[in-house]
Amino acid sequence: MLYVAFIKNRPGLATDTDIVAKSRKWWNEGAKPAGLKTVGFYGALGSDTPDVLLFESSNHDDIRTMIEYWREVSFEVHPAVDMAQVFRAQGMKIS
Repeated sequence: MLYVAFIKNRPGLATDTDIVAKSRKWWNEGAKPAGLKTVGFYGALGSDTPDVLLFESSNHDDIRTMIEYWREVSFEVHPAVDMAQVFRAQGMKIS
């Protein structure tokens, strides 16, 4: 299932953690559950807008693992729908 998560740093916690080392462990060294597939990860420049993570997961345990691992940030996770795919199925020429 597709999910969208809005992500913000928790004040104080993110500065106390080596985010680069923790990210390397997550992305490169296998801390990320195999059932989580990252579809997109976006941040807005020059604003306080939350970052956006688009991901697929087939179970809630992997989502819980992600949230527990990244305690330095707060997650707002929602089920998502690929609206471009829905419109294309209706014959729209979305590019």
